[in-house]
This record gives sequence, structure tokens and C-alpha cells, in this order.
Amino acid sequence: MFNCDNYKTLCEEIELPEEFTAEVIDFIKDFDFSSVCEHINNLLLPEKAEAAYEALREAEGDRGIKMLAYQLSAALLCRKSYNEKGISNKIFIDTMKCFSRFVKEHKIQFDCYGFDRGWWTWQQLSMSLFRLGVLEFEMRTDEGVNILSVHIPSDSVMTREALADSYNRAAEFFPKYYKEFKYEGMYCNTWLLAPALKDMLPAGSRILNFMEDYEILSETPDGDSFLMWVYWKEYPNYESLPEDTSLRRAVKKHLLAGGKIGEARGRVKG
Repeated sequence: MFNCDNYKTLCEEIELPEEFTAEVIDFIKDFDFSSVCEHINNLLLPEKAEAAYEALREAEGDRGIKMLAYQLSAALLCRKSYNEKGISNKIFIDTMKCFSRFVKEHKIQFDCYGFDRGWWTWQQLSMSLFRLGVLEFEMRTDEGVNILSVHIPSDSVMTREALADSYNRAAEFFPKYYKEFKYEGMYCNTWLLAPALKDMLPAGSRILNFMEDYEILSETPDGDSFLMWVYWKEYPNYESLPEDTSLRRAVKKHLLAGGKIGEARGRVKG
């Protein structure tokens, strides 16, 4: 679909690890994309993107090299859509760095580079989700109501100033580029809003900075999504959880004492 130089340039811009970039480029050199062109093009369409991903799923068994090649092809096309709407190249690169982040997370989890988040990144490719500063914002319709769903990338540094900047950017971005999308508010469902964290973390914690912006609407006390995001790998029991950061120590101590973390859904105040 594109020459290899286009892929190499994009991989460099989004800071994909060189070792994995080389494997992806080797695949692209010899692959005939004609059989998947329609699906790749459909990754750019919000109403067809998820189905297009499902149609490409057979590619996921090789550490995701094929799927990443397909989705990088869509990213090159998506860049043109950004340009047509007048959205900056910085926002494009910041948003597409999701690919590099997920490849690096795969390395942490499985000790090798790979890509296994194609089930999520079709949202970036279909321009349903954008990274604006330290946070990501997804346009969603929830029970008939348009909302912005807030997501927290694993590399976010959530200072008070950075968080405020992200919310301000979102408040300016969507009315400017998506005037037809009238949203009711900004919402987030995450373990980072779990009320249990308030008694575990020190004043000035970046997680507490994040929590301060939200009105809690509901809780799921038994949710365990925090385990992956705090510890990254599966462990046989709580006793074996690592203690190499203050957060990991605090969470482990809380769990060993019989406590729960869970998760919560909140709305940005104001």
C-alpha cells in the first residue's frame, strides 16, 4: 500500500522500538496487501472499524506483527484525514504513539516485543479517540447520551497542571473539530478512582491529583483491573507481589490485610 520509507518514518515518529520496527518492515516488504485493503480502509470509519478489526484478527498469532503492519497502514491513511480536518501533526503523533506504548508494555509483560491491542487501537485509527496532553478522550454515546470517555495512558505524568491542561485542550478540541458531537460531560471508569486509594496514598500523590477532579457516581468494589496496571504480570498470590515502588508496597499491604481496591466511575467536576 505504501513504500517502506513511509512506514519507517512513521515508526520513528511514534518511537516504535527499532528491533520490532525491523521485524514489521521485513513483513511489509514481502506482503501483498491487496486481500486486506478493504478492511484496512474500513479501520478509518467509526461505524466499520471494529468489524474491520475482527476481519483481520487471524493476524494476531505472530506476536501481532501482521496486525501492527495492517494498523500502521491505516495510520498512514489516517494522517491524511487529520490533515484534511486541520488537526495538528503533534496530536496525530501523540495519539498514534499508543502503538509504541503497547509494544513496550508487551515487553514488560512477556519479555519480548509484540502487539496485542488491536482490539483497542481501531478507535485511534477511526478518529474516535485522541490523546490531548497526558490524557486520552474518546467520543462515545452511552445510553443515548454523547459523552467524552477519559482514558489514562500508562506513561501519563498526572501533575495538577498537566491534568488541567488536558481537560482544557479537550474542551477546546471537540467543539472546534467535531461541532456535530455535542457531549454532556467527561466520564471515566477506572481503578484510579477507587475510593480505597484515598487512605493508602500520601498527600500530593499523582493518583490523588487525578481523583480530585471527579465526582464519583458508582463503585465496583470487587474489580481487579488494578492488578495488571500496578504489577503488569500475573502472580500466584498476593504474598508474591513485588514491592519495588511505594504504590506496589501500599497496594500489597492493603490486599494482605484483607482489603479490596476495585474501581469506580466518575464525572469530571464543573
